[in-house]
Formats: sequence, structure tokens, C-alpha cells
Amino acid sequence: MKILVTSPIDAEAIQLLQEHAVVEMLEIYTKKHLMDRIQDIDILLLRGKSGEVKIDREIMDCAKKLKFIARHGAGFDHVDVAYATQKGILFSAATGSNAVAVAEYTFGLLLILIRRYFEIATAVKGGDFDRAQVRGNELRDKTMGIIGMGHIGREVAKIARGFGMEVIVHHPRPSAKRMLDTGVKFVDLRYLLQNSDIVSIHAALNSETEGLIGAKELSLMKNTAILLNTARGRIVDETALIAALQRKKIAAAGLDVVIDDPVKKDNPLMCLENAFVMPHMGARTVEAQKRTAEWTVNDILRFIRGEKPEHLVNPEVFKNL
Repeated sequence: MKILVTSPIDAEAIQLLQEHAVVEMLEIYTKKHLMDRIQDIDILLLRGKSGEVKIDREIMDCAKKLKFIARHGAGFDHVDVAYATQKGILFSAATGSNAVAVAEYTFGLLLILIRRYFEIATAVKGGDFDRAQVRGNELRDKTMGIIGMGHIGREVAKIARGFGMEVIVHHPRPSAKRMLDTGVKFVDLRYLLQNSDIVSIHAALNSETEGLIGAKELSLMKNTAILLNTARGRIVDETALIAALQRKKIAAAGLDVVIDDPVKKDNPLMCLENAFVMPHMGARTVEAQKRTAEWTVNDILRFIRGEKPEHLVNPEVFKNL
């Protein structure tokens, strides 16, 4: 079988694939280059930024031999999974492989904001720091509102409880309630926004969640609240968020993702003292990247052996092979 890898992954993982298949690397990851190379490919190992190239009908129709797409990563809002299913193409994603990394990173952002670390460090470097003028806040007894209770949301809830926080959750699918112990309270979105000291977004981007947090939702939040988004930029109305931060309608925002991701230097958020913006780095740990590669490659090897890949998004396709 032929495997096309869109962007470099862990070298040991590539070596393992090469023992079982012909592995080709895409030198330049654009739609045109992908379409030029994918025509005789059996398996696509998909790695790259979420919005970089849309794996759409045109690409899949061009890939006459394609049987399996394996996503090296958790998010797959840039893949037309419904069309892949219609064409009988298996699709897997390493969802959950980065959960610990992103959850820990979420609390890194939170501690920077709630304890005012960045502000203090900047003042110290400038030689203009008066310790008596700066006080942060503690996490104990604060309410953490989590939007989206998948793998990452569950890890965030565990850490929050370790800090002695109350955890409330909103999830668009009621079935998510079965994934948790009784230590978490499920609420509607309005209640969560009105009662949370920290609102942390961990939902997948889809038709239900795009623009989920807009001006109306931000107006419900406490003016002392912190908004965290390590999921997808388009879940939040960025214009409304900028306005809310400028007016101090909310205290601060910690963002790993923005609409035009990664963040550009001319983004208005970069000029706001109460916005801390990072370049989509939540999953970038040595452990998470290795784990993601292992999960992805193991799914490909299972498929090559005729076994069911473990992390299938459309398992119904496998039943019909």
C-alpha cells in the first residue's frame, strides 16, 4: 500500500510505517500539491493546521484508490467526514491524545491571568515594580465553567477539582453526562456564563458551536470573569470579545486560538492588556506529539493488517468493507 504523509511526524513512527508500506512525503502542503500526489494513494496520513487545507469532495474524488484517512491530531473540522463515509473511506482521528497537554496548558493560561504573572514579569524587567500595588486571586472556591466535555474537558475538570474549584459543565450532547462522575454539575449555557468565575471552552467546532460565544453571551458573564479558549477560534465572536475586553465587561481572556489562526501581529487583541494570546501551542508537548503519532500509526497498521482501527470516527464504514 502507498501512504502519503502531508507534514512531518515523529521519525520513529515514519520508520515503522516504512516497514509495512511505501511512504511518501508531501513536500509542500497545499491543495494543489495534495491533489497532484493523491491519485494513486491508498492511505492519507493527515497532519497540519486545522484550516490549512480542506479535505473536501474535490480531493476525495481525485483520490481514486483512497481507502483510509488517518488524522494526526484531535480536531477534524476541516475534513468532510460525511462525504468520506459516503465514499466508503475510513477516517480516524487521534482524539484524546493531546488531552493532558491541553488541559495543563489551559491552567497555565489561567494562572498567568489570575495571578497576573505576565504583568508582573513585564514590570520587573522594566525596573518599575511595586509589589504592594499588585494582587492576584486564588483558584480555590472559584467556579470553573467548562463548555464541551470531551477528553480535554474531562481532564480540565480533574485539575480544577484538584485546585478546590467548583466545576459546572455545558455540553451540547446530553449523552456526555454519562461520561462523568457525580462531582460535576451539568447546566445550561446561560447558567454557566452567569455563575462562572472562569469560562473555559473545549468544544469541537461544528454548526452548533460556531459563534456560540457572542456579544449576548459575553454580556451574561461576570465583569470579574476570565474567558479561556484552547479549542477553535470560530467558537467565539472575536469582534464581540474585543469589545467586551475593551469595555472591561469581562476581566480578561486567555486564548490559544483566534479566528485567523495562528494570531497575526495586527490583530486588535494584541493591543489589549487584558488579553493573553498564544499561537495555538496547547498540544505541543513532547509527550503529546509522540502519543499522537503512535495512535495514528497504530491505526494505520491495524488497517493494513485488516483489523479495525481503534480511533475510527465513522466505524460504520468498516462494517461494510
